[in-house]
Amino acid sequence: MTHGVHPGKILNDQFLSPNGFSIDFVASQTGISETHLREMIMGKRAISDHTANKFAKFFHTSPEYWIALQDEYDIFMTKTILKGIFPENDSLESIFIHHPHDKLIRMVFSDRKEAIAFLKQNLPKSLVKQLDWDTLELEGSKFIDDEFRESESDLLFSVDFKDKSAKCFLYLLFEHQTKPDKWVPFRVIKYKTRIWDESLKKYDKLDKLFPILSMVFYIGKGAWTYSPEFSDLIYDTPLDKKFIPKFEHVLWDFSDKPDTIKGAIKAQMAHLLIQANFKGTISDIFQILLDCFNQIPQTQGINYVKVFMIYMGATQPKEKTREFVTFVKNHPDHNKKGEQMMTIFDEWRLEGKIEGEIKGKIEGKIEGKIEVIEKMINMGMDWQTIYQITGIDDQQFDEMKIKLHQLSILPNLAEHEMAKHMHTAHHSAFSS
Repeated sequence: MTHGVHPGKILNDQFLSPNGFSIDFVASQTGISETHLREMIMGKRAISDHTANKFAKFFHTSPEYWIALQDEYDIFMTKTILKGIFPENDSLESIFIHHPHDKLIRMVFSDRKEAIAFLKQNLPKSLVKQLDWDTLELEGSKFIDDEFRESESDLLFSVDFKDKSAKCFLYLLFEHQTKPDKWVPFRVIKYKTRIWDESLKKYDKLDKLFPILSMVFYIGKGAWTYSPEFSDLIYDTPLDKKFIPKFEHVLWDFSDKPDTIKGAIKAQMAHLLIQANFKGTISDIFQILLDCFNQIPQTQGINYVKVFMIYMGATQPKEKTREFVTFVKNHPDHNKKGEQMMTIFDEWRLEGKIEGEIKGKIEGKIEGKIEVIEKMINMGMDWQTIYQITGIDDQQFDEMKIKLHQLSILPNLAEHEMAKHMHTAHHSAFSS
């Protein structure tokens, strides 16, 4: 285990130095530029699949050796930067109790390879060609306002331009709410200033600010109808336009798009499941989901089959999740991946990872708030008054009810699956 050791250091300490290989010699033998090799050794550049193949041939290793080193380092850095998203004890069930959409999105898109695949296929081709993707790094998250934690997620990456003129920040804002919000461009400009504040602290001796490309990824019940241009939020007045900030964010509206998006398989899975949650269409995509599950690669580190299964159990009605389990079990192409999905339900119950006491306290608190607001509604209060008293609007109220429903799903589902498992085992033993 190399933990937080960049593969470039391993390249230098275990392959170059012991063999007396200079950087210019390795460059001449592999076709990898000296600049790239130096940046790898300094930890500023990732080892791509293409580079792994070249190293494998020259150092008489396998490409998988170098790919595994890079993957292990990426996972370590992601867990370090996104503490609370990736639990140290890998208790995935516990983290999906709260804000499951947020956790799933950040878990999937913080994967460097996943992010690169998605961005390359969705950004303008002219920009894609100018960015040095091997230098992509996850910078952080949580630049959003506290009041939008329930309905927004974000991730910040940095990547070098190929001409070395500067870095470019790529800021992904995920809007996973029931309806569009015209004030998103205003929030984006606030988030960008926070990013610049942090960059001035992190990067010494900056003469100018790095550019930020802000991208809004929306999944909701209805199509996005508002302008992505910030100046459209400003009243038309005699004030000269040059005094009004003008910028756009990239908008990806996946609310009414086909069931798949451009990107690697995990991004497609996240989109499918979140969209199905908003639209109530999970039963319509069972076959697509199974096909996607079967494409998830088996790698060291995070078990994404388990991630998606737990998310499904946390966000879908329990009968729908049971239907999918039955669908997988009875499918003619039922395979080892299907068996893995099936056993996850048993693990929830056997390992006791959903703590009933904690769940009960959370349920009680939410139930209390819902009860108070429902009384206000029955008294004829409008939402503006309710918001002034409670700080909760109609959208947040709907989300509270959804959360309460989610909390009841995982334990009930686990109990059902465990009971069925024990019944089957008992029947088999009796028959024998």
